[in-house]
Amino acid sequence: MAVKKRCIRCLKVVRADGTCQNKNCVLYVPEKEAKKTTKASDSKA
Repeated sequence: MAVKKRCIRCLKVVRADGTCQNKNCVLYVPEKEAKKTTKASDSKA
């Protein structure tokens, strides 16, 4: 059984890219922005 990654602030399960999906969390990232940040980090690497 795989262990799911969780947010360090709210302890909810995070998305595949590691961003929090809980709208009440301080570290929440809207899904549209999450996709943009993923592409930006991939292009830099």
